[in-house]
Amino acid sequence: MNDQFKIAEYNETAAAIAVLREKYCTVFDVTTTKGMEEAKKARAEVKGYRIALEKVRKEIKAPALERSRLIDEEAKRITAELQAIEEPIDAAIKAEEQRKEEEKAAKARAEAARLAGIAAKISAIRLPVIMAANQPAAMISAELEKVQKLELSEAEFQEFMPDAIEALNEARKDLQAALNTRLLYEAEQARIKAEQEAEAARMKAEREELARLREIEAARQAEQARIEAEARQAEEARLKVERAAQEAELKAQREAMEAELKAQREEQARQEQIARQIREAEEARLKAEREEQARKEDEIRQQQAAETARIKAEQDAMEQQRAELAARQRQIEEAAQKAQAEKFKKRGKAKADLLADLKQALNADELTAQALDEAYQRGFKDGLNSAQQAA
Repeated sequence: MNDQFKIAEYNETAAAIAVLREKYCTVFDVTTTKGMEEAKKARAEVKGYRIALEKVRKEIKAPALERSRLIDEEAKRITAELQAIEEPIDAAIKAEEQRKEEEKAAKARAEAARLAGIAAKISAIRLPVIMAANQPAAMISAELEKVQKLELSEAEFQEFMPDAIEALNEARKDLQAALNTRLLYEAEQARIKAEQEAEAARMKAEREELARLREIEAARQAEQARIEAEARQAEEARLKVERAAQEAELKAQREAMEAELKAQREEQARQEQIARQIREAEEARLKAEREEQARKEDEIRQQQAAETARIKAEQDAMEQQRAELAARQRQIEEAAQKAQAEKFKKRGKAKADLLADLKQALNADELTAQALDEAYQRGFKDGLNSAQQAA
């Protein structure tokens, strides 16, 4: 900034900015307690400078604001006095300008109305040409006569008099052309109408002749139909007689054939009855044989069942005897084993006493005693097994 615009009261704060910028150029680790405390301390220091600067600004600006207010108020007062002088003059000027504008607009509207009126009159001169389109020649001729008699006034059309004269001449020319065209058209239509009437008369005569010929043809066809009907009736009568004769012959043939078929059916029925009797006798014989065979098979089944029951009873008795023998054998073996066990038990007790005396004599420790017990048990079991096998 240029030195002439520097504010002396801000020098202390401005000088502190470089120090603060260098002092707090690092980013504070606010995630830690220490970093947060340092950041708050730095913020408080910088904030103190900012608040002090704002206080100084308000103090040194107050006189300037007061002078600015006085300047604005004095300017407002002087402006009001000047406007009091200016406004009447301005109002008179604007009123005159408004009057001139309105006068100019009125003249423009009058001129536009005049021009529109003249244009409408010129259009009215051309209007009969438009109205004559597709109208009869008599109407076009009447309109042409009116236009021929029309006289133009220079006072009415003023500077547009040449345009009005041109429009009148064009209207007269166009109406004359339209009249000529219409006359040709109506003449052509009259010719076409005459031809159509002549054609209609010719077609009427042809229709009448065609109707007469149709009546003659109808009479001929009626006569032909009568002749054909009589011939058809005669033919039908002849055919009826022939059909009656044929039917009588066919009836006789049919009756003869039916009699023959009846005899054949009766012979067939007799043959079928004989065959049925033979079949029934054979079936009765086969039935008797089947019944005899069934009876014999039933006797054999009964004999087989009795033999099977006898064998089963003998097998059951033998099984019972074997079971009883096995039970007695088990009882003998169990008694022998029990006696042998008692015998070895007594021997074992004596040996146990002997084993105890041996342990005491040897003054055996725990391991020696355990070894003596295991040797004794093996000797006792081996002796018991040998006795059981011998038994």
